[in-house]
Amino acid sequence: MAKRNKDQSSEARALIRTVSESFCERYRPESQSTDWGQSLAMYGLLRGLSADDNPKVRAYLRRWLAFHLAEQVPVHYFCGSWSFALLYPDVIREFPEFRMQLEETALRIYEFMRDKALRNGEGFLLHNIDLPHIYIDTVYYSSALLAKIGPFLGVDWEDEAVKQIVLHLNRLQDGDKPFFIHCEENHGGKRSEGSWARGNGWVMMTLAEILPLLDKKSVRYKNLLIIFQQLASEIVKLQTKNGLWRTILDDKTSYEEVSASAMFLFAFVRARKMGLIGHVEHINHIEKATRTLITSVDKSGRVLGVSEGTWPGTIEYYKSLSTGEWWWGTGAFLLAMVELASE
Repeated sequence: MAKRNKDQSSEARALIRTVSESFCERYRPESQSTDWGQSLAMYGLLRGLSADDNPKVRAYLRRWLAFHLAEQVPVHYFCGSWSFALLYPDVIREFPEFRMQLEETALRIYEFMRDKALRNGEGFLLHNIDLPHIYIDTVYYSSALLAKIGPFLGVDWEDEAVKQIVLHLNRLQDGDKPFFIHCEENHGGKRSEGSWARGNGWVMMTLAEILPLLDKKSVRYKNLLIIFQQLASEIVKLQTKNGLWRTILDDKTSYEEVSASAMFLFAFVRARKMGLIGHVEHINHIEKATRTLITSVDKSGRVLGVSEGTWPGTIEYYKSLSTGEWWWGTGAFLLAMVELASE
């Protein structure tokens, strides 16, 4: 077991270097915004430094930070505009020279979320002023972000973070299934179709990020842990023989999708290390997912097999989307590899 973990960690570190350097060589840092997809990619690059302190990646991130902090990170009604908060607290530790600007940016994001974010009468944070609906993505780009900047700033964050998880999961459950849909119109009630894998990936990542920060004796911890463990036990049942998950989780005619699979892998490995799930029962699922995700990296270091940007729609719509290299896939892949490298 120890040798297997050591080999897996070494392979994960090598992939972190390959994918990170490839990304940095092909995209100028100034061309990468602070929007949700790019920030997730930068989060992956940043976390990668903990496993492979690569000077090329460090220089790339320093340029990206210098550019956007000088321009002032835009914060507005789209929850994806808050995603710079994913970098905390790691970014302060890795780049202390930017501390003043980073503290100001974190406070600006937190205060916007607290005082100005778009909400409906039930307290849901809505996705965007142009799309004022209830999206599963918003769980990650609100609750996970609050769990990053709240402790860093020393401000209250738990109530709002847990509230958004509970509200969204209750509203967006896919009928009597244990999974979640993509979106529901705020007023009209029209719902997207199918248990969208990447949406369920956002949920799993959120819970994996938040649970280790909560008081284990608290009711909210126990309730969220039950949700995570039950969702994890259902998700593993739908893992394909190749080790991945389909873009519509329970539709055998839909394609296997890499970003959701990487999100699940990240959550499973993080949870296993934190003792949130049993070690033995998830070994095979983690190893199967790892083996196939590794093959999603092509010879030039691109993470492929990631579904494109996705609007809410029908099951057939989700199945029709093309796949390729996308920021969110690269970010999720790197995060998963970092968890494996640190086991």
